[in-house]
Amino acid sequence: MTLDRLSGLAVAGFGAVLLLWVIPGQVEPVDYGWIRPETLPNLTAGALLLLGLLQAAAGGGVARLPLRPTARALLYLGYTAVAVWAMGRLGFVWVAPLMVLLLMLWIGERRPLWLGLGAAVVPAVVWGVVVGLLGRTLPGG
Repeated sequence: MTLDRLSGLAVAGFGAVLLLWVIPGQVEPVDYGWIRPETLPNLTAGALLLLGLLQAAAGGGVARLPLRPTARALLYLGYTAVAVWAMGRLGFVWVAPLMVLLLMLWIGERRPLWLGLGAAVVPAVVWGVVVGLLGRTLPGG
């Protein structure tokens, strides 16, 4: 099995898991509004499922998996998992600025002004939109 087909099946599997378990279990039903809350997530998950199957069916040839970009992607996946875990324990307000700062350093940003602005402004805007505009809560607050 080629890497194209394998990645297509993985994406299709992820879309199926979203459609069958994650979205029904996490989206709250409402009886008002002109669009139901699960509409956009279901469309996105359905697109992942269909396009993943298309990739698996049409994939061909031999693809090499370069070690360095793959290792960086896996490291970023671990970084994201640690960030989610830490936000659940300590809260968004405390963890997000540190995680943004570390991510900016990781991608090569070294200018102090941009590091400070990024670590302060990005989490503040996210918090303002989610809590202030959308009326939702973030972990820990």
